Amino acid sequence: MQLFDILNSQLFKPLTGRYQWIFAELLMLIWDHCRTSTNYGMGKSELIRLSEDFLDGIGSEFVEPDPDEDPEDSEQPPSRDLHSKAVWCVARLRSCGWLEDLEIGYEEDVRTAITPQVVPLLQAFHSILHPQTVTYSGKLNKAYQLLSGIAAEKAPYENILKEVVNATDELNSALRNLNVSIGSFIDQMTQHKTPQEVLDLFEKYEEEIVVAAYQRFKTSDNLFNYREALLEGLDNCQDLYIEALTADYRKVERCDEAEATGAILRIINRIRDDLTLMGELIDEIDKNHILYRQRAVQRAQFMLLTDGTTQGRINHLLRYYAQTLETPASLFDVDDSPLSNLWRIYPTEILGRSYLKPPVSNRKPTPIEPLKQPDALDEEELRNAQQALLAYARSAVTLENVNTYAQRVLQSQTAVRASSLATDADSDFVKIIALHTYSRSDNRSYEIELKDNWISMHGFRFQEFVVKRKV
Repeated sequence: MQLFDILNSQLFKPLTGRYQWIFAELLMLIWDHCRTSTNYGMGKSELIRLSEDFLDGIGSEFVEPDPDEDPEDSEQPPSRDLHSKAVWCVARLRSCGWLEDLEIGYEEDVRTAITPQVVPLLQAFHSILHPQTVTYSGKLNKAYQLLSGIAAEKAPYENILKEVVNATDELNSALRNLNVSIGSFIDQMTQHKTPQEVLDLFEKYEEEIVVAAYQRFKTSDNLFNYREALLEGLDNCQDLYIEALTADYRKVERCDEAEATGAILRIINRIRDDLTLMGELIDEIDKNHILYRQRAVQRAQFMLLTDGTTQGRINHLLRYYAQTLETPASLFDVDDSPLSNLWRIYPTEILGRSYLKPPVSNRKPTPIEPLKQPDALDEEELRNAQQALLAYARSAVTLENVNTYAQRVLQSQTAVRASSLATDADSDFVKIIALHTYSRSDNRSYEIELKDNWISMHGFRFQEFVVKRKV
C-alpha cells in the first residue's frame, strides 16, 4: 500500500505555502486542545473561536486576494475579516486531510476532529518542539529487572523479551540523538554569532547537553553496570527458557514451532547486537564531545580575537590603511587598491541611516466642505414606523412574548390543550410551536405535558400537549 493511499495527497500543502508557520502553529494549538479528548475532537464553533483568538493574537496580515485566482486554489482567505480568516484556515486544514467532521446525532453540536491517520505526525511534531530527556538508567534498569524476573512470568515473550527489545531500541535511538546533538548544538551556538552570544550560549550547552544528558549518562547511568547481567539474562533465555518463550511466541504471533524458535533466537541476537552498538555509541559520544567542545572553544577564541562585527571589520580596514600611509599628503591620494570596493558594503554604517529616508512632501491644506443637513422627518411617517416596530416586537417569537402568551391563555384555567388554541392557521400555529420550543428554557413561566395522540388541523399535524402553570 502506498503512503498517499492512506493520507490525503494535499496533506502538506498548508505547511509548504506562504502561510506555513501560521498553519503549523494553529495545528499544534488544535492538537494541544484535542489530544486529551475521547475522539481527538472539539465543537466546530469552539474550533472557530480558537482559530480567531490565535489569528488575533499573532496579528498576522494576509495579502490581498488575486481576483483572477480560483478560490479553491487560493493561498489566501477571500476576506480580511477575522472570522472569515479563521473559517478559511479551518476549511483549508479540513480539505487537505488534517481535520474531519464527525458524524453526530440529530440534536448534538457539530464536532470537528483531528484525522486519525495524522495523529502520529502531530505527536512527532510535538516531540520535536518539546523533546523529553531520556532516563538512560531507567531504560537499562528496566531491561535488567525484566530479564531477572523471567522465570516467574507466564507470558515471557510478550511481557519480557518484547519489552526488552523496545527498551534497547529507545535507548540506542536516544544515544544517536545525543551524539548528533553535540555537534549540531555547538554549531548552532557558534555560527553567525557575536562573541558575547557565543559565551552566553556556551553556558546553555553546558546545561542542556553536558549536565542534562552526557554527564549523567557517564556517571550514574553507565552501561557497564548492567552489561554483564543483561548478557547473562539473554544466555538464560536461549538455554533455560527457550521452550517457554517459543510457546508464548506461538500463542501471540500464531505460527508453528520451528518459526517461533527461529524468531526468538533472532530477537535474542538482536538484543546482543544492540548492547554492542550501545557501547560503540558511547565511545563515539566521548570522541565527539571532546572534538566539538574543543572546536567550539577555538571558534569562540577566534571570534573574540578578530571580532566578526561590522565595526570590527571597518577597524581592520582602517588599521590596514594606517599601515600603508607613508606621508600626511598620501591621505588625499586616490584609493585604487582592491580594498576600495569593500567600502561599498558599509554605506549605512559610515554615513548613517537617516539619509536613506525618503523626503517628506508638504501637504497643502484643503477647505473643509460643510456637512449637508438632513431633511426633517415627517411626523406621521415617523409615528407609523414606530408603530410598525412596536407591532413587530410584540409579535416576535421571544421567550418574553411566549411567557406573556402562556399567562394569557392560562389566566382563567390551570391547563389548556394545544389543539384548542389552534383556531387560526397562521399566527396560532406559530405560537403553539413557540410554546413547545421554549418549554425547556430555565426562565419559562409554564410547563407542557406531551400526550400520546397526534392532531391534524388546517393541513398541519402535531403531537398533542397540555400547557400548565409552572409549579
